[in-house]
Amino acid sequence: MARSIFYYTDSQTFGGAEHALFMLIETLDRTSWQPTLLLDAADGRPPLAQPAGELDVPVRTIAPMPLGFAGSTRVPGLVRMLRRERPDVFHAHLSWPLAAKYPLMAAVLARVPAVVATVQLLPGFELDRPSLLQLRALAAGVGCYIAVSYDIADQLVERFRWPPEKIEVVHNAVRLQRFAPTDAAALRARLTGNRQRPVVLTCARLHAQKGHAVLLRAAAELPDAVFALAGDGPERAALEAQAAALALGDRVVFLGHRTDIPALLAACDVFALPSLYEGSSLAVLEAMAAGRAVVSSAIGGTDELIRDGDSGLLVAPGDAEALAAALRRLFADDELRAALARRGRARVERDFTSDVMSQRVTRIYERLLADGAQPGA
Repeated sequence: MARSIFYYTDSQTFGGAEHALFMLIETLDRTSWQPTLLLDAADGRPPLAQPAGELDVPVRTIAPMPLGFAGSTRVPGLVRMLRRERPDVFHAHLSWPLAAKYPLMAAVLARVPAVVATVQLLPGFELDRPSLLQLRALAAGVGCYIAVSYDIADQLVERFRWPPEKIEVVHNAVRLQRFAPTDAAALRARLTGNRQRPVVLTCARLHAQKGHAVLLRAAAELPDAVFALAGDGPERAALEAQAAALALGDRVVFLGHRTDIPALLAACDVFALPSLYEGSSLAVLEAMAAGRAVVSSAIGGTDELIRDGDSGLLVAPGDAEALAAALRRLFADDELRAALARRGRARVERDFTSDVMSQRVTRIYERLLADGAQPGA
């Protein structure tokens, strides 16, 4: 009989963390695990309900549980629902450590046998002492925290004093079948204006975290290249103004939100992601899976995916000149570009497939459930 899992996210957008959640759900063995997705529903149908429906995953909506008094008052209601439904696993996906604090608390109070939380990102911030104490108390009840990189795992222990024995690292992953070779000549021609120019692709939300401003400064030093930016976000107007100020003209193309990422990757020569911080970048992994040479920032998490000079190139975060130099080097060296692409794809095939990720996560579920079944546990 399949065991039930309640997945929870308070996200209202579909970004990298949400892709990782749905990838995990998609690769579950449905003969062993039956997933349900819990979503906040303030007004109307939650945006993530549609992709859940496409995977034939039931969706349950609950009242939002924000930080503060309003969220705390809704804990008893969720406790009652969990006691009534009796899931075997409650797995929350966190965009930062305070996300899902009250839903996790409810799962612990409801005595769900296996309570798991995945920490996808750890931006720089400081918590006051009461919040730290609350998180440490909550960590005592959570069965396992999954960190998507060793860098995040180390910070959870060092900054928040979470018990290291309760933290496991499971990197994000990709579905290799999405990145089969494809003919993207027509798309490339549209990006280049039918001219012979190298194409640099960046797929990321237009947010300061992703370092697009650094990329545009690098683009100003590479007058023969086209830079295609797939994604949308709060920095779009500022970035368009920066591109105009740098007189980049048609060499920078703002593509907006795109669903044809595999085709865009097939159409480019190099993938660049100059993020200032990351968890475990799905965009980088997808570029490696697509067989594209990658230039990215030497930051925690990303340096666990890319081995500098072997499966990609790493440059100092915020350094536009170093980024431009790395891109120029790849434009000029076809053999290096091909070698990095080949080794990057092989690394993904070995370590970062969705099947590998799913197996590691479900082993955590099985261990926690077995531990809970032990006499005296």
